Amino acid sequence: MQIGIVARKVGLSVDAIRFYERYGLLPRAARTPGGFRQYGENAVETLAFVRRVQGLGFKLSEIRALLRLRGNHLQPCAPVRRRLEEKLADVQRKVADLQKLEHELHMALRSCNRELLKRSARCPILNEARKNKGEDCK
Repeated sequence: MQIGIVARKVGLSVDAIRFYERYGLLPRAARTPGGFRQYGENAVETLAFVRRVQGLGFKLSEIRALLRLRGNHLQPCAPVRRRLEEKLADVQRKVADLQKLEHELHMALRSCNRELLKRSARCPILNEARKNKGEDCK
């Protein structure tokens, strides 16, 4: 199959496939006499796998390690499970950080809303930043 057909099958751009090949996630494709890349069904499966685990949040370097495990005939599950647990813990930390940020934004918005009810509204966020800047300069 030529690269365009593979791209449509997997839902990737031709440039993405070339990038994955350069990055070593996909073995170099054989070339036709005219210089076109020729891919087999194995490449389609590999690219589908790359897309799937990338969708799970794995970085390209992590995907390369998973591909090595995938290439192992034994295909041990324990190392993959460990990586999934690590990725889940990372996502949970990010979710907690985002929830904290969400709470802080709600509090800042409440502060702004209270201030807007006053006749001489002064933005508490801007005033707080000014106060903090003055403290930093001391």
